[in-house]
Amino acid sequence: MQQATRLFPVYLKLVVTTAFWGGAFIAGRHLAQHMPHFLAATGRFVSALVPLFVFAYTVGGGLQALDRRNLVATMLLGATGVFAYNTFFLAGLAYIPASRAALIVALSPVMTMCVMRVLLRERWGWLRIVGVATSLFGVTLVVTRGEFGAAFGEAAGLGELYIFIAVASWVAYTVIGRYALQGMSAVSATTWSTLWGTLMLAGPAAHELLGGPLAMPDALSWLAMAYLGVFGTAVAFFWYNQGVAALGPASATLFTNLVPVFAVLFSVLLLGERPLPSSLVGGLMVVAGVILANRPGAVRPALVEAAVR
Repeated sequence: MQQATRLFPVYLKLVVTTAFWGGAFIAGRHLAQHMPHFLAATGRFVSALVPLFVFAYTVGGGLQALDRRNLVATMLLGATGVFAYNTFFLAGLAYIPASRAALIVALSPVMTMCVMRVLLRERWGWLRIVGVATSLFGVTLVVTRGEFGAAFGEAAGLGELYIFIAVASWVAYTVIGRYALQGMSAVSATTWSTLWGTLMLAGPAAHELLGGPLAMPDALSWLAMAYLGVFGTAVAFFWYNQGVAALGPASATLFTNLVPVFAVLFSVLLLGERPLPSSLVGGLMVVAGVILANRPGAVRPALVEAAVR
C-alpha cells in the first residue's frame, strides 16, 4: 500500500501522458492533411525544444553535460524515439488507416516486456499475464470497434511493415531509456535526445522544403503543431522518461495501451463522433489490464527468485 501511494504521482503522470498522445492523433491528422510530413514532424520537435530547455534550467537545475557514454545513449534515443519512429509511422499511415496502425502499435508493451524478460530474466506472475492479455484485448476492441474480422481480414503489406518498424523503434527507445537515464536526469536525457532527433529530421524536411512551393500553414495548423510540441512531446516525453526510470520499461510502456482509448474519447468530445459500446467496454478493459499488470507481485526477476530459493 505504501509503495502504491508513493508511486501514485508517477502513475498519474503516465496516464496524463497517454492522454496527451491520444490528443496527438487528432492534431497529427490535421497536420498530415495540410503539411508535408517531415516538415510537420520537424516543426513539432523544434517547438518542443523551447519548453524542454526551460524545464532543464528551471526544474532540472541545468542541462547536464554529456560524457561519451551519455552522448551515444541520447543520440540513440533521438534516432529511435524521435527520428525512426516518426519516419516509419508517417510512412505507414500513407498506406493503411490509422485504426489499423493503432492496432499494431498496441503490440509495443508486449514487445517491450518480452525484450526485458530476456535482458533481465524476468519471470511473469499470473497478474502480469492476465493484465497484458486483458489490456491488449481491450485495445483491440477500441481500435476495431468490435469488428475483429475486418481488422485482420486484409493481407499485411508495406504499410504494416513500416508501422511494425515504428513499434520496434519505440521499444528500443523505451529500453535504451532505462539505461540512458542512469546518471542523467529525465529532463536532460529528453532534451538532448529531442535535439539529436530533430537534427536528424531536419535533413529530409529541408528536402521537402526545397522540393517546390508550399502553402502557408493555417492558424489551426500552427495550434496543432504547438500542442504536439509542448504537450505531445516536451511534457509527455519528460514524464514518460520519469516513468521508465521509476517503474522500468515493461511497466511504463504498458500505459501506452491507453493511447487509443483517449484517441477515441477525444474524437467523441472534439469531433462529435458517436461512442460505440465496444469502445466503452474496451476502454474499461485497458484500464483494468494496466492496473492488474502493475500490481505488486505481477513480475519477479528470475535472479532474485533463485537467490530466495
